[in-house]
Amino acid sequence: MVGAIAGHNNQVAQVDAQNKNILSGYNQRKAAYEKSNLDRVGLYAAKLIDVDIGQDEAALSARKAESQVDLEEDMALRAILAQDEELQLKQMQAMNFANEGGRARSYGVNQARLASRQRGKLDAAADELAIQSYINKRQARLKGDKARLDLYRSVNQGAGVAGPAPEVPEYLDYPSPVGAIAGVAMGALSVAAGAGAFSNLGNASGSSAAASSATKLTNPASYLNTSPSQFTGGTPFPYP
Repeated sequence: MVGAIAGHNNQVAQVDAQNKNILSGYNQRKAAYEKSNLDRVGLYAAKLIDVDIGQDEAALSARKAESQVDLEEDMALRAILAQDEELQLKQMQAMNFANEGGRARSYGVNQARLASRQRGKLDAAADELAIQSYINKRQARLKGDKARLDLYRSVNQGAGVAGPAPEVPEYLDYPSPVGAIAGVAMGALSVAAGAGAFSNLGNASGSSAAASSATKLTNPASYLNTSPSQFTGGTPFPYP
């Protein structure tokens, strides 16, 4: 009986230890899964901040490039205007003569025409400079927009989808107590049978002793003392 109970308890302890190991492994996998999700969301939030900063830097870089183009255009226009002023002065000096006819009518005409042609070239250069400046500023703007768009596309899909969660494990079944109860019952029956046999043996011994005592008690001779000192005659008086 004690062995059946001890065996059952031992089996329960073994199954309980195995189930604890299964639960511990599941908790570790679950904790790792939750940590991976938190890391994924945290990395995405940090990446959003980086993208925001990167977009600001791209826009600022494009704006600086446009400003540099405007500055270079302004400097080139200033040079063109300075040359145009010099040519205007030469043109005025070439035309500053008395028109008296004859050879005097052609005095300084070639210089004035040369200055005029040079001024025309400066005007064309100014127009070309304006067009080139517009192209450079547009390229800088498009480059900045492309950089900002690339940064946006790197995060526009969100943080992503979480992976599959770890499956809940199947635990081992505990042993049924029916076997232990049956063992205890068998042990109890064995003990009861042994106790019954011992009781029957004790009852038989008690009956024999009682019968013997009864025989002795019913035999009056047993209570008689046959010692000679109790009688005055030579022969004792017999019991009828």
